[in-house]
Amino acid sequence: MAKCTTVGLPTSPAPLSRWGLNLILLLGSCVVAFAVAEIALRIVRPVSTVAYRLDADLGYRLGANQETRAVSQDYDVVIRTNSAGFHDVEHALAKPSDVYRIVVLGESFVEALELGTEDGFTQQLERRVQAWTSGKRVEVINLGISGTGPAQYYRVLELQGLKYQPDLVIMAVLPDNDFRDSYQALGGAISKPYYRIEADNSLRLLPPHVSDQTASVRFLLQKSAFLQLVRKAVVALPVEEWLGQVGLLAPFVGVKIQDSPLTIPPDWFVYVAEPPASWQEAYRVTLRMVEEAAKLANRHQARFLVMTIGSTATVEDRWAEALASYPDAGRVRWEFDRPERAIAGLGERVGFDVINLVEPFRRDYAV
Repeated sequence: MAKCTTVGLPTSPAPLSRWGLNLILLLGSCVVAFAVAEIALRIVRPVSTVAYRLDADLGYRLGANQETRAVSQDYDVVIRTNSAGFHDVEHALAKPSDVYRIVVLGESFVEALELGTEDGFTQQLERRVQAWTSGKRVEVINLGISGTGPAQYYRVLELQGLKYQPDLVIMAVLPDNDFRDSYQALGGAISKPYYRIEADNSLRLLPPHVSDQTASVRFLLQKSAFLQLVRKAVVALPVEEWLGQVGLLAPFVGVKIQDSPLTIPPDWFVYVAEPPASWQEAYRVTLRMVEEAAKLANRHQARFLVMTIGSTATVEDRWAEALASYPDAGRVRWEFDRPERAIAGLGERVGFDVINLVEPFRRDYAV
């Protein structure tokens, strides 16, 4: 007689707990709220579509070969990048014999995402110099990368600028933030290269360090109108410094100055006559990198020129107004021309020209 085997019926899955249902509802609500906020912001406030990429040598920089839209509260323009990943037209590496080449190093002033590709500083410089020259054809090459300083300018010149066989290298220095951006302890971001002066006076390269995970998060931050708004809300908060240290953000104002009791904007320490030790080292590193860039250019038969760009308060002569909001400012001995004097002195010692743009900018502002 055959045995009968009892087969159990499949049991129903255990019902979700109340906590599980609440969690799903919460997550779903957050997703819906985020989507609504994103759509609303994109309607009210257009978002930039500029794409960036992670370069193992130079850190975050513009993506190559894009025609895209750069948007801010002050501008809305279409820009183009070339195959090298710079806001410029295409330039062949080989230099024709009838061409005089100028490469320009700098940060956002040079990169000029606020303007169409044909209207940036380097394009205007090319047209003006060409008008003064009857011999060779002039070619000015834009190697600007936002959020950088002389330490990174040196690296750009070394890896990219020299490939173009320049006759002249121009470095645009904005004292307001370039000294901070050249020194890792003050810059607050690990996503770009730095240099450290060792005990034997040699330079040690500190390469950019960003993981694939942080790169993915930064990609989302760049593409979302809502997250960009949140990003602006955390400016100068402690969380901004931490996010910079792990590579998710490039801090807008650097990091808190730990070795000074003064409550003033971090970037203003560049104008302090007797700055704390961290800013003394920032000066030492920045000036050293300018010097190394000059020597590198000279070794490759190129002249070297620095142009210094004054801060808004300096150009508009509004330091008294700017300082009024900070009681600690009265305890400081200020030297508002200190960075320009330091660079001019370096130029005299090393042997390169320096153009201070403060007075020309003041004349234009007065008009």
